[in-house]
Amino acid sequence: MTARREIRIGGRRLGRGQAPIDATPAPPVGETLQQARERKGVDLYRAERDTKIRLRYLSALEDSAYEDLPPPVYTKGFLRNYAIYLGLDPDELLERWRDEMESLRSSERIAVAPPPQPIAAPGRRITITPGMFVAGIAALVVLAFIGYLAIQLLRYAEVTPVAVTQPPNVFSTIDAETTVLEGTSGPGAAITVRGPGDELYNATANEEGEWSEQVNLARGRNDFSITALDRVTGRESTPFLVTIIRPLPEQTAAPSTGATEPPVASLTMNLVGPIDGAVSTDGNVLVLGTTTGSRVTVQSDYVGPPGASASPAPVASPTATPGPTEPPLSSPTIGPSGTPPPIGPALDITVPSTGSFSEEMTFPIGEWELTITSFGVGVAPLSEVRTITVQPASGTGISLVITINARESWLRARADGQRVSGLGTLQPGETRTITAASELCIRAGRPGVVDVNLNGFDLGALGSGGQPGSWLIVPGGAPVPTEDQCQPTN
Repeated sequence: MTARREIRIGGRRLGRGQAPIDATPAPPVGETLQQARERKGVDLYRAERDTKIRLRYLSALEDSAYEDLPPPVYTKGFLRNYAIYLGLDPDELLERWRDEMESLRSSERIAVAPPPQPIAAPGRRITITPGMFVAGIAALVVLAFIGYLAIQLLRYAEVTPVAVTQPPNVFSTIDAETTVLEGTSGPGAAITVRGPGDELYNATANEEGEWSEQVNLARGRNDFSITALDRVTGRESTPFLVTIIRPLPEQTAAPSTGATEPPVASLTMNLVGPIDGAVSTDGNVLVLGTTTGSRVTVQSDYVGPPGASASPAPVASPTATPGPTEPPLSSPTIGPSGTPPPIGPALDITVPSTGSFSEEMTFPIGEWELTITSFGVGVAPLSEVRTITVQPASGTGISLVITINARESWLRARADGQRVSGLGTLQPGETRTITAASELCIRAGRPGVVDVNLNGFDLGALGSGGQPGSWLIVPGGAPVPTEDQCQPTN
């Protein structure tokens, strides 16, 4: 006989070493629960709120309707929590419930129930209703309309560009009565060319955006302003300016009398600044003077590092310079750090009726050749040349700020004979400042990624490429390539 089949007397079972106390059989579990609940003075609704057990399960427990209960593993949990809530012994009630379940199973046919499955929330199915379909179509139409408006706004915000491909330079010299201007713009754009004396020429770009127009040339300076009008948006582009110089004829003797034609009046220009050979320690140079012309241009060409010119600077020519007056191209000289030469600034000054002009220009470190040219209508232009030098102040010593970009690079430096610490391999974005009184030697593994600022002057990359190199710097000078390995001397 198992423990479950022991005789129940009163509220106890007879087992080994136990004596019966009361022969009254215990009431069913459901009745015990109901009586306890009524003694507690609560109804099933209150019990449901307090125990969080659903009402139908509490009712099934009190009615002993075990077929309405979930699988035993859940029922035991409900029974234990409900017994504790009612102040009953949960273990005793579980034993009595097991006995009742066993008696019930023995009196009925044993049915094989499937194993309990974990409770899972039912999956949600998306059902597309006609209303949802219509709303989706409407949303797509609205998005398409908004996209169309955005594209149109961008089109109207853009300005059709215009460019000139012939002549190839914005300053040209052509000795002819007419020439053809060619260029590119937007397909179908209306091209307007305004020449000297407000003479107008009109052209239309083809579907590839190409256009051309023949224009007349007068003796002397011819300024042309070219604009493009977009055929869709009606917006006009920024004017593109082209200057063509048609040289003046040389003076010739008359065939019958031997007299000469009256000389054409020439330009005059009194250039006060900059003084030839001037030295600037902050990079600022003032172009100052007077002229009888209507326009002054300044073109600068890099000569080399400070002191690179071995011969005296060219002397300004006081006479007109006939022939080509196109601004000279940049010098092919390689810069002091082994990189391509820096590009100097340029000026285009409209001279007021007073004839005086004054503009300030800013230059990087180095020696520069400035070509200042005065232009007038119907006369040959006049040019003068000045040479200037930009270098740090010699009394301020050396202050070099190093910034690494793109890739890492190792650095080594010697300042006034002493090794500079804190360098080694630097990562992109890292910055170091090195100071010296009389001499600084710096060596880099990848000079092309090492940007330097010397005494407030941005010099760009220290060198070019990824091969190691060394540079020597003295007060007032730019970095100069050297074979020195920048090892400490003491």
